[in-house]
Amino acid sequence: MTEQTLHGNCVLVGTRGILIRGVSGSGKSELTDTLIEAARAKGNLGVLVADDRVFLSANQGFLIARAPEQIEGLMEIRGSGIVRQTALSAAKVDLIVDLQPLDTMERLPQDALGSQVLKSIEVPLLVCPANNPGVAVRLIRWGLRSLFPKVPDYI
Repeated sequence: MTEQTLHGNCVLVGTRGILIRGVSGSGKSELTDTLIEAARAKGNLGVLVADDRVFLSANQGFLIARAPEQIEGLMEIRGSGIVRQTALSAAKVDLIVDLQPLDTMERLPQDALGSQVLKSIEVPLLVCPANNPGVAVRLIRWGLRSLFPKVPDYI
């Protein structure tokens, strides 16, 4: 099994794995923390998989994310340092979130949900504004509702 290393984060909310990508300083860790807290506030599972670097692999038709061993369970809180977090060793990726500057995003996109192929697996893709976790959570909630209409809201 060959792995691809990606600069990004992965979080599990309820039963859904979310891979978060963006340039350094785009708010990946802040969004990860916000998603974890939003899930927990609703009484659902919210747990870190990986912060900063993610190993991706394909397994039985699914994209799997996991943290490199050296940083498993660690998360950067900008301005505070590295903190230890409860973490899962791996999660299936159900949604990719790309963080982009707000001024580069379409206001009313034709198709808000796209897709991307990673490790030969097609995964839904959602673009969210960088450094704006409130708006990003709202868009992710909408995206998950669209993709999984019979599943409860985890965030």
